[in-house]
Amino acid sequence: MKNGVKVLIVEDDAIISMDIEQRVKKFGCEVLGVVDRAEKVYSRIKEKLPDIVLMDINIKGESDGVSVAEKLLEDYSIHVIYITAYSDMSMKERAMKTEPLGYLVKPIRESELVEMLEYAITKIDT
Repeated sequence: MKNGVKVLIVEDDAIISMDIEQRVKKFGCEVLGVVDRAEKVYSRIKEKLPDIVLMDINIKGESDGVSVAEKLLEDYSIHVIYITAYSDMSMKERAMKTEPLGYLVKPIRESELVEMLEYAITKIDT
């Protein structure tokens, strides 16, 4: 089922986003694009609805990744996999309220990303 699964990557570090994009494609998912700020997420979502959003918590723009994820869940029923360099407990608690498909801490190991994508695919498939 991974073929045909559409993924949007929200990451404001160009090197990290390119690495994630390559890994997601290698896994067999379609990457709808990479965006680096909150405002761009909404226009990309309107163009093509992704199945999964890989969401950095700290992104450029007026909103952080958790705020964007809240809106995606509320308006589009899209769940995210959070990606962050921070393991701040209060941020994690706030993020968990958005019913994420998972939570990855940077630096992301390929095995962890693949495992999380496999899990997310089973969740969106049911």
